[in-house]
Amino acid sequence: MPEQVGFSPDLSGYSSLHRSLNTCIALLKRRLQFLIALVSILAATARAQSVSLPTTHEIYDFLKRLEARGILHEYRDAFKPLSRMAIAKQLASVQAKLDLLTTYERDTYEYLKSEFSYELGSLAGDPDPTDLRWRLLSADLTDGIINFDLNARLQWFRSGSENVRLRAQGARFYGYAFKDVGFSFNFVDYREAGNAVDFGKANTPEPGIVHTRSGPEFLEYNTTEAQLSWQVGEFTLSLEKLQNVWGYGARGNVILSRKSPSPPQFKLRVPIASWLDFVYVLADLHSNAIDSARSYRTYSSNLIDFYRPVYRSKYMAGHGLEFSIIDGLDLSLGETVIYSDKNIQLLYLLPVMFFKSGEHYNRDTDNIQWYGSLDVNLIRNTNLYLSVLIDEISTDDLLNPGRARNQLGYTIGGRIYDFPVRNVEVALEYTRLNPWVYTHKYPAATFTNNGYDMGHWIGQNADLLYAAIVLTPVRQVRLEGFFEKYRKGGLKDIAFQYQTPSQPFLYGPVHREQTFGFSGRYQFARDAFLFGSLRLIDRSDEANPELNDKSRTEFRVGVEYGVW
Repeated sequence: MPEQVGFSPDLSGYSSLHRSLNTCIALLKRRLQFLIALVSILAATARAQSVSLPTTHEIYDFLKRLEARGILHEYRDAFKPLSRMAIAKQLASVQAKLDLLTTYERDTYEYLKSEFSYELGSLAGDPDPTDLRWRLLSADLTDGIINFDLNARLQWFRSGSENVRLRAQGARFYGYAFKDVGFSFNFVDYREAGNAVDFGKANTPEPGIVHTRSGPEFLEYNTTEAQLSWQVGEFTLSLEKLQNVWGYGARGNVILSRKSPSPPQFKLRVPIASWLDFVYVLADLHSNAIDSARSYRTYSSNLIDFYRPVYRSKYMAGHGLEFSIIDGLDLSLGETVIYSDKNIQLLYLLPVMFFKSGEHYNRDTDNIQWYGSLDVNLIRNTNLYLSVLIDEISTDDLLNPGRARNQLGYTIGGRIYDFPVRNVEVALEYTRLNPWVYTHKYPAATFTNNGYDMGHWIGQNADLLYAAIVLTPVRQVRLEGFFEKYRKGGLKDIAFQYQTPSQPFLYGPVHREQTFGFSGRYQFARDAFLFGSLRLIDRSDEANPELNDKSRTEFRVGVEYGVW
């Protein structure tokens, strides 16, 4: 037999590989432990819950009054809606200053406290806060609560010899759960009938609509707003369909307003410091621009030629900062971008990205707006404000009327409280939008959603002067006398937007309206109001002389419950 030679393989390489694998596994374990610890810390710090309060709620006017009177401090409201918890914090800060309130303010404060009793209890450290006000249905959830109620409105409107009847009904609920989750839902279904139905809701502060059904003398539509939010430390993340109101204005907002239907959106809010807030929004807009290449006939029927329209994609990203420069002086700055005909852009998903630079990166196919607002409460009982939106501006030719293309809009105004006597307010406001504000050469890149400007309802090439005297003798009653002067110029071919010199402000044909009016509201139960108004209108229209009317009378009366 031949002699067998023993074989001993060299395992040094395998040992080295084994040590490397153990090192990697240990590293992965440490990172996993770190992530678990981080998530645990975030979950532990997520003690607040967030639900946004509709921007039409009465408490916003009340808080603005207290800020102007020097009772509220570090109250910033350039980016509405605010959360119920943030509003409750402001109410809690008033508790130590009750002796500074007037009788009207004290009654209103005590009344609104019960609306936010759950949030106030949570802020006070109550492990089981309760809601003290009456609800149709209220139930406890895991680490939270749900409140359910109904909406309803009946209204009769008469303009000249024509009239419209409106009825609306719906349901709403909101609540909190699981320590860091907030949610809300609000649905209202409307029907208008009569010979003065306004199908387009144009040239009016009334919110824009999407028709569900209509006929010669009736119109049906509905609105839905919803929100699901998650609180992570100081960060509030939410998926929502809500109205954004950015900037200031009594009769509209030049930055973002309630005019267009609310878009579905992702929102991030964070108070970076006691004097600084940050907000970011990514909204999915409806372009109203049909993509002919993707639209098609279905050929599903031999009797009817069905056609499936496909609309061009359209998005808005926006972000902003609001600073408290000193006590009583707040400044907000930011930008928005409208982009279309492409998917969501990672570039605009960066909340801290400079969007104007992003537009350059995309070879200037997008539509950028810059904006700012100033909220001044340095004079006791006086609130002054300014909001500016810059759609396009030529800095090199800013003062050269032959070459300047300054497409901007602004609102400037103020309100004096308890003047000339207690419980009387005096308001004055002027808004101007230069030609071509909100428009763009690409139809899918205009500053619109579902066919309505997202800013002020007067639109481009228009201005509005508003003055009012408001009396609130008791908490339940609000009476207002007002005057408005509205002018609306023409709209030429979009090519003129990109030519110099720019078209002059209020180039024709011009539509003019001058209105004197009176309105009143009586709150007879919580969330329930009787309301009415009378308007005397002097109207002229150069393009449509048949609209001229020197003495148009409009009357409105109604009752509503829960429709904020």
